[in-house]
Formats: sequence, structure tokens, C-alpha cells
Amino acid sequence: MADMAETPRSPLSSAFDDMLAQNKKRFDDLYRGGHPLAGGMTSRTAAIPGPAPRAAEAAGTPLGRDSAAVRQLNERFGTDWRFEVAEKQRTEDEAIVLCKLFFGKAGAVRTQFGRARLAHGPLAGASGGVRFRIGTSDDDDEAAAFRKATEAALLNCIALI
Repeated sequence: MADMAETPRSPLSSAFDDMLAQNKKRFDDLYRGGHPLAGGMTSRTAAIPGPAPRAAEAAGTPLGRDSAAVRQLNERFGTDWRFEVAEKQRTEDEAIVLCKLFFGKAGAVRTQFGRARLAHGPLAGASGGVRFRIGTSDDDDEAAAFRKATEAALLNCIALI
């Protein structure tokens, strides 16, 4: 029987393990009365004080009103919800986010991961001495993947409600 320590870990598993360990540390620091964000992982977006924003754009990642998650949250909670992307990470061809959804009068919170594959970038080449490039840039692909991952994380949060 092979030793578990010798088993190679996938990059995705490693990314999730790292994010979970960092979040556990933040929780432990908070529980002890410390400052969970000092010297450690920082939140990608700050919590928005006061009433929850009506559109998801105010929370850091522009999902748009045609987003399934935004529609469901608006139908159920009106303006009494918001979210923040607590962590973003890219591993090779995948975007991973940790999203926190704040909702309801009592300020309930649900936290879930979401992930999405990055598109394989633009197609480039040359034909007859003419260079060409078809498609979007890596930055556009990455931004789209993080929007999809955020959407997936919010839908995972909604599933817990």
C-alpha cells in the first residue's frame, strides 16, 4: 500500500487546501479577538456599510442584472443583500473565488467557493506572410472566468439558503 504522503496532490486540491487553511487562520484570529486581516490574506473587496447595494456591481465583481444569481437574490431579498469576493486565485487554466453572501434583515452570511475554466486565449498565426490574431486577450478571458466563478459561488450560496 502506497504511503499517503507520496501521493501527488492536484493543483486544484492544493489551491483549495491553501485557501481553507488561510480562512481557518483568519477565523481563529477573529475568534481570539485579533485582527484577521493584519499580516495575512487580505480581502479583495471591502464590506459595504449601510444598506445593501441593489446591483452586484457595487460589491466588486460586475455580474450584471441578467445574472441568474442576481435575479434570484433580487426576487427574494430586494435590496437587502450584498456580496464580497473574499479571495481570488488563478491556477493554470481555472479561476477560483471564495464569495461571501450577506442577506436578510438579520444579516445572515453564507460563504462558498466557485470556479470556472479560463478560455484558451486568442488564436494567432500567420498566413502568406500576414500575421493575425483572433479572439480576446488573456486579461479579458481571466476577467470573464472570475465573473463566472463568482456567479457559481453565489449560486452555491443561494443553494444553502
